[in-house]
Amino acid sequence: MNAQQVAGLLARRFRATLAGVVAVTVVLGAGATRLFFDTSQNGLIGSQSQVAKDNVRYQGTFGGDAMLIMVTGPVEKLFTPANLARQRRLEAQLRATGQFSSVIGPVDTLEFAADQLKVGQAIFADAVAQADARGDAATAAHVASVEHIELARATPLITSGQLSVADPAAALSDPAVVEYLLRDQTGAIRPALRDAFPNNDHGVFVVAPKGNTSIATLGAAADTVKRITAQNPIPGFHSLATGPPVLLEDINNYLQGGMATLGALAVAVMALILCFVFRVRSRLLSLVVVALGALTTFGVMGYLGIALSLVTISGFPIIIGLAVDFSIQVQSRFQEEVSIDGDGTAAMARTIRNLGPALAIAMMAAAAGFVAIQVSRVPIIRDFGVMLDIAVVLLFLIVITALPALLLAREHRRPSRPHEWGRGAIERAVRTVAHAAQRVLLPVMLVGVIVAIAGFAVAGRFSIQTDPQKWVPQGSSVVHDLDALQAGAGFSSEVGTLVEAPNVTTTSVADWMRTFGSRQVTKHSQDLLRATSLPGAVAAVTGGAPVDQTQLQLLLSVAPEPFHAEFISPDRTKANLIFPVRNISLNQREQLLSAMTADLHPPHGTHAVFSGLAVVGVELVKALEANRTELTLLSLLAVVVWLGLAYRNPWKVALPLVPVVFAVGGSSLIVYLLGFSLSPLTAVSAPLVIAVCTEFSVLIMARYLEERARGRTPDEAVDIGAVRIGRAFVASGLTLIGGFGVLAASPFPLLRDFGIIVALNAVVALLSALFILPPLLMWADRNRRIRGFGPDPTDPAGEAAGAAPELTPVRV
Repeated sequence: MNAQQVAGLLARRFRATLAGVVAVTVVLGAGATRLFFDTSQNGLIGSQSQVAKDNVRYQGTFGGDAMLIMVTGPVEKLFTPANLARQRRLEAQLRATGQFSSVIGPVDTLEFAADQLKVGQAIFADAVAQADARGDAATAAHVASVEHIELARATPLITSGQLSVADPAAALSDPAVVEYLLRDQTGAIRPALRDAFPNNDHGVFVVAPKGNTSIATLGAAADTVKRITAQNPIPGFHSLATGPPVLLEDINNYLQGGMATLGALAVAVMALILCFVFRVRSRLLSLVVVALGALTTFGVMGYLGIALSLVTISGFPIIIGLAVDFSIQVQSRFQEEVSIDGDGTAAMARTIRNLGPALAIAMMAAAAGFVAIQVSRVPIIRDFGVMLDIAVVLLFLIVITALPALLLAREHRRPSRPHEWGRGAIERAVRTVAHAAQRVLLPVMLVGVIVAIAGFAVAGRFSIQTDPQKWVPQGSSVVHDLDALQAGAGFSSEVGTLVEAPNVTTTSVADWMRTFGSRQVTKHSQDLLRATSLPGAVAAVTGGAPVDQTQLQLLLSVAPEPFHAEFISPDRTKANLIFPVRNISLNQREQLLSAMTADLHPPHGTHAVFSGLAVVGVELVKALEANRTELTLLSLLAVVVWLGLAYRNPWKVALPLVPVVFAVGGSSLIVYLLGFSLSPLTAVSAPLVIAVCTEFSVLIMARYLEERARGRTPDEAVDIGAVRIGRAFVASGLTLIGGFGVLAASPFPLLRDFGIIVALNAVVALLSALFILPPLLMWADRNRRIRGFGPDPTDPAGEAAGAAPELTPVRV
């Protein structure tokens, strides 16, 4: 079936065509009800990665990343009878929700310190005995000295009856007892208690949510912590509940709600552009394609089980831009053709014949570029690529069926009259740009090569914004609270260490945990505040002496249940070693974890790995940085392969790619010079540039070849082609830029920077295609050794094109 027959069928059956498209859209769109937001931490790095598997085991035993409740005020005042009751009620209400694996507050911590008096003498005795058995007289003397100091401080309290060894926790409301338990002989807060008492003016509750839950569930748990904290104020103290789950919840909530607002804004911006730039009948018809394309794309994603995530949801404005872009090309060409004779069916036939193949090649080139995204090591980035490929194919199918049917239905109701095709300021500007480099092509090419080389050279030097706190509005309450927590407690997140062994209470494992934790804090004092574990608690009792199984068992016998839940599994096969981390970026954490991993040498039969949200974040950054350049090159290669299959002419492959390469390099160089930091979103901007610029280049070359086939000279082919497609290209480019650019209106830097960078890239891509490709085509056409760009009188297609009706652009 040729183009004329297809157009005739569409003209006769436009109602059936539209009904069929609507029916298919309803069926496919129903899949959108199956869409879900993948807000799991493992969705960022893939459930099959070793880090994800380790994280599942860790969180399955010790819970997720903790919420922290910081209370500000003199810490001794936490132990008045009224405040003790408030704290216990707060903790009881948190535990009663069932949302948390452990809740440990200042009261729990001091009760544990008090209960250690029950076994303290036995721990001291065993430590001395073990030191004597090793012949370590210095350690034995040190432990004895520590015991003497502690006895000297405790004896007056015991003698006066203020402190009972049988039930020491009962005296927590006694200021003298609190002073003894809380502070060492120098008056400083005991190091082992600083997770709960980081300094004299702050107390901290550590509330660990259930592990292996979605970010949405973590957010619900965070809301619970904030609500219960607000309901239980502690007199004389200011309470603040925050932590990493609050940050993740803020990002997640915005992506699920704010993107709808940005999508509506994108549609509004594009409608304005179409009204003021795209001067054709039914100029807003493209928005129908937007609705159909978006619904079918998300529906197919639902059927395929592709989740929405912080990356895929950002593709919504991009889909809108692509839909309008494809629609404009078809509608503009139809309006150009129908202006010749007012015959809608004949005009659609010419549109399909002349534009259809080029648009199909451009669409598949864009899809090929997006396919390369599948090499990314980040699952949500790969899903982003799949979503764009689905969108491109569906939008093309809708544009070549629904849009022609709608246009022919319009012509059936009110036919267009033949008229002169206008040449306005936009067309003149496009013509000027297209001819600008004609006389200076060699210098322009040299500059382009230099820019491209420089752009690819700096691509590996981009800084990636690896601090999730920088992804959200910096003036928000979330950031303010996290800053306050970091200032007061010294940390807002932790790195957990999952230690696995047949029995983690054995002497070899327990003492390794003590020495490893102590060594890391010493070596990385700028990043780590301390190391917290049950073996570390034993060592705190004895003044840092080696820990053995007997001492650890004694401590476990008096440890409250929350400490068991936080630090050791019920079957004694897993233990937790926690490092509170200062406020450093994920890049700095990557360096820290690399150094700590190199120092991990657990005993034989013991396995130890770092885990938690910080480790997941580090793995995400590593995956983003691992093959960004490879992704760009593979995207280019995919486009080369497709154009080679489509044209089977090396020059028709190479020439459209010249502005693509220049655009990619130029965009990279501009972003680098402007000092932008990449994020998980902007890391995939290169394939978008390649796809957009390739589409522009293919359509420009196709129109040039069409005009040459009609017998135009190279200059005329550029001149007339630029006039006829100029407004469509500007409108198309502006809508794409608008689709990306609305993200710049987001208050979230994560999305704002992505919008700015991709919109900037789209501008560079459009200008590169219009400025560089026309003179290149003219050069190739005039070079007798290069075939395929001039008219071929033996080509039936060329004769058909040459016989097509003409129109003369005039000023209107």
